[in-house]
Amino acid sequence: MKGRFLGVPAWIWIAFILISALFVLFPEIDLAVSQFFFTPGVGFEAKGARIERLIYRSVGFLLVVGNTSLIAWWLSTRFLSRLRIQCTTKDLAFLLLLLALGPGLIVNGLLKGNWGRARPIDLMQFSGSDRFTAAFVLSDQEGRSFSSGHTAASAYWIVVVFLIAPQRIFLLGIAIAYSLAVSWMRIAVGGHFLSDVVTSYFIVAILALALHRLLYEV
Repeated sequence: MKGRFLGVPAWIWIAFILISALFVLFPEIDLAVSQFFFTPGVGFEAKGARIERLIYRSVGFLLVVGNTSLIAWWLSTRFLSRLRIQCTTKDLAFLLLLLALGPGLIVNGLLKGNWGRARPIDLMQFSGSDRFTAAFVLSDQEGRSFSSGHTAASAYWIVVVFLIAPQRIFLLGIAIAYSLAVSWMRIAVGGHFLSDVVTSYFIVAILALALHRLLYEV
């Protein structure tokens, strides 16, 4: 299809390249955003707050409960054909594959496990001991900042709603608001840079579009 690469519109690739280049050429953007949440002598004040702990733990909880519910829903559609919203075998395969490859393999396995970028909270600029490296620049510090696993996992639910119930605008709004809250909090506690969060969104979006073409359009 014209204007696409691997099933992904060209404008998304271009946006990803340009935004990534911006973070590499102007790494002070990351530092400035993280500095906004940092108080000298105190640290990242959101760290350890009740709402922070709730949001952090909710990501793993939703992955287990939410995907178990998706599988149960898929099983129910095998016997209850009159359900208003269906979850087909292809839908379930698409979503579980996206989860395994995106937040699982690419973000938490390949990137976080090997990139080495130190988290903001560990940097010398924020009373830590590690040195700052720009996004997309490999580091030997064994950090796990690049990219954001929690953001990728929360963005997954936006795709779930888009696929299963695209007409439910209210649900889509909740999924987007939740994902943004997760991303915001990960930055606010010094767990990730803005570029870590943005990169994870692009990874999930690009992979979702590529998998959709592979499973639904080919």
